[in-house]
Amino acid sequence: MISVKLGAGLAALGLFVSVAGAASAQTPDMKLINGPVYGELRDVLGATLPVATPSAKCPKPLTLPDGACLDRVVAGMKARGATVDRALTGRGVEGGAGAVISGQLGRDFRLYDVSLGAGGPVVTPVDLPSSQVRVPRDCFSIGRGVDYRLDVRDGQLVAREVQSVSCGGPPPPIGYGGPRRPPILAGEPGERWPATGLVAVRGAPRQLAAPRPDCPPDAALRDGVCFAAGIGVLVAQPGLKELDVIGAKRLTAPGQVLTSKETEQYVLKRKGKAGFKADKRWFDKSQLSAPAGCGLTTPVDFEVEPGDRVHERAVAGCGAPAAPPPTATYEAYGATLPVVFGNRQGCAERGEQLLGDACFSEVIRWMKARGVPKGEVLILDRPYGLGTRINGSSGVRYSFADVWANPDGTYKADRKHDYARRIDQGGCATVSDAGSDASGLVLVRADGGVMARAYQWVACPVR
Repeated sequence: MISVKLGAGLAALGLFVSVAGAASAQTPDMKLINGPVYGELRDVLGATLPVATPSAKCPKPLTLPDGACLDRVVAGMKARGATVDRALTGRGVEGGAGAVISGQLGRDFRLYDVSLGAGGPVVTPVDLPSSQVRVPRDCFSIGRGVDYRLDVRDGQLVAREVQSVSCGGPPPPIGYGGPRRPPILAGEPGERWPATGLVAVRGAPRQLAAPRPDCPPDAALRDGVCFAAGIGVLVAQPGLKELDVIGAKRLTAPGQVLTSKETEQYVLKRKGKAGFKADKRWFDKSQLSAPAGCGLTTPVDFEVEPGDRVHERAVAGCGAPAAPPPTATYEAYGATLPVVFGNRQGCAERGEQLLGDACFSEVIRWMKARGVPKGEVLILDRPYGLGTRINGSSGVRYSFADVWANPDGTYKADRKHDYARRIDQGGCATVSDAGSDASGLVLVRADGGVMARAYQWVACPVR
């Protein structure tokens, strides 16, 4: 529901606007104000990686699990004087220059960190997709990760990290055939998001309480878990008032991983001079935080450490945020109600001139015909034509009042400070940055006379 509010204006002549208790019928005919504004598709480049390809004569120390050979990778590193590098291999590398490798790490391609030392190359598989692609701050992710475009440089097959993004707004519609500007190079100036990829996030060690068959009776405080280790910490640190404890619902051993459903959170406290108690936390407390510009993408779990300790862990996604959905700006309308302009001869004699010189005759006639006991009035300084908009920037002088019937059949009006009309436009959001023109009232002809219709600009998703 969207509330349209107009501030109080000045002066006085009558215009009937809304009636309390009347049906709040919504008009379905929205008017397009601005169509969706799309961004521009750009490619952002990252690092250039050597590519390992299959070789029947590969020395065993240089053979990767998938059959690819690091011989050319190592030779290239030695020629450049590099001691560390990252290599790529996977399906599609046989396509050579021009091919694009994409998909899931570990399934469609693999990454290996290679280091050279006196004992020969050391190869470490990369578990989480990561890159050196850093997207400019005014660009957005369009749901694609980092791809690898193959090329040949100095006689060696290499893969260039590249991510397609939308700069300046939502991505263009499917089938967009517009021109693509040159790619954004890694060294270009400007603010950037963190490098695109996933990172493992690890929390600080926390105390563990778990079921133990040899738990001392005075340490089995609740829920069948043993708080002996935590009690030992409080005993050793007299100045520590309480201790944060993670409780395991099953027997544990170092290296095991507990999901959040397999744990409980407690606060271990001192009780009396020599006793202790464990209270459950009402809300889970976490000591885990993602790096700046990143957000957790997996649930938090707990890895058991030696010494009755655990640490939280999760995976965080880093890089440009998802592109906002495209929206179009429409003018949405509320109810239309009768409008009365100007004074009328004999208005005062009929007792229908209220609030100074404003004549409420037509308002009162409308209320009597419909049996409406109380209404809301917009008071204008003079009559205005059809299409006139009444809002904070229109220059129209206005104020508001309630008008109602007294028991003796006369009418009374009280001035008020504002007017509110609820406009229901499900799935759309109020446009709040378009100034005073974005909401108000508009004068229209309907139902045989002049009507006032509430309006509000809304941003609707484009489907």
